[in-house]
Amino acid sequence: MTDSIKNEVLLYLNRHLYGNLATVYSNDPMQPHVTTVAYVNDGFDLYFTTSGKSQKFANLESNSKIAMTIDEDETDWMKLTGLQIEGIAKVVKAEQVPAVLEIYAEKFPIIKEFPPNLDYRFIKIKPNRIWMLNYQKGFGHRDYLEL
Repeated sequence: MTDSIKNEVLLYLNRHLYGNLATVYSNDPMQPHVTTVAYVNDGFDLYFTTSGKSQKFANLESNSKIAMTIDEDETDWMKLTGLQIEGIAKVVKAEQVPAVLEIYAEKFPIIKEFPPNLDYRFIKIKPNRIWMLNYQKGFGHRDYLEL
């Protein structure tokens, strides 16, 4: 993996707020489930928060494999850019929550106004593969990173 592709991916992660997270239903392993998540990143590691009662949490407890996209709304296909990510999701350990909350609050200050909710969990996504789409380099162009 080249440093320039790594840097492009990190810049893209830093500039965006939301991703589309795909999991597999815990009660139907043949049915995908997708939700929008507000994420933060620390390098290539991604974090989001969700209720312990949510469908995505149940899905991740059953199968920790995820896929995620982060992209732009663009009508000109030759200007499309985005990330396609595959990885593993795990609940953040209690002792790591303060550090994750700090970087989350930097990107999403509104979270400081929310009352504590013990039902919510931070989830860490450890990507193992990332494709960077950049159709400005040619229709369908993708650069690949294996982490």
